[in-house]
Amino acid sequence: MTTSNKVHIVYCHPSENSMTNMIKKAYIKGLKEVSTNYSITDLYKQDFNSDICEEEYLRENYGYNDFYDEHVLYEQNLINNSDILTFIFPLFWMDAPSKLVGYFTRIFTKGFRYGEVESMKTLKQINLIIITGSGFNDLKSDGKIDALKTIFIDDRFKGKSEKFRMFFFTDTSPEKEERSYNKLNYLKKAKIIGRSSKNV
Repeated sequence: MTTSNKVHIVYCHPSENSMTNMIKKAYIKGLKEVSTNYSITDLYKQDFNSDICEEEYLRENYGYNDFYDEHVLYEQNLINNSDILTFIFPLFWMDAPSKLVGYFTRIFTKGFRYGEVESMKTLKQINLIIITGSGFNDLKSDGKIDALKTIFIDDRFKGKSEKFRMFFFTDTSPEKEERSYNKLNYLKKAKIIGRSSKNV
């Protein structure tokens, strides 16, 4: 008997009135349409603390202690209890928002994501759903797409997934004429991505 995949979503955007939030909702709708179980970490809504404390810094760099915040352990368990990990976020200055960068810093710890012993499981799939104000061709021509692949796929997630998928939802700036047209297509696309979780 085939069991359904479990998806964990890490979502990062400060505004509920954003295209990013609409895309997140459409993705979740797709998951529900194929009865896929999911959990979600909403970094802004949950007021995730993105700053490492001194104890964490000393643990990671010098091995001075074994201090782990309970929220860090909780997030690590959410990852290890999942088959598919999906990140949904906008680009701010050609990187993830600071809260998401802080998430990687605090959650991808020594002993979990890296080190001689790693407890982070190898997932079936990692999805990156990235929303940008810029156009795809502009991002591609000046090397930003390749840079993002290097940062996320070749560094942060290297060796931790059987399959990677990176989706770009571009030209979403409010002043762009393409935004209204793109909105309908993007919501359909996000729902299809969610539905595809059944076949991983």
